[in-house]
Amino acid sequence: MAQTTAEFLIEQGKAEGKQDAVLKLLQLQFQHVPETLSREIRNIDNLTRLDTLLEQAMTAQSLDEIDTQFAFNANGNE
Repeated sequence: MAQTTAEFLIEQGKAEGKQDAVLKLLQLQFQHVPETLSREIRNIDNLTRLDTLLEQAMTAQSLDEIDTQFAFNANGNE
């Protein structure tokens, strides 16, 4: 069934909230988040993929542990 405009906007809002959470956590933990990483995170709109990134951000010891490529490919291409 097709997604309504309202459903789409709700999903977008949820994705933006999770993107914000990932970026805020990384900023608190590492002070500086490179623009390229920030842009990659902002381009992810899949909520499951963002949850994976949020978990990575909570446990990462360095920014190198944040795997946005895994996040893009974790559940196949959508």
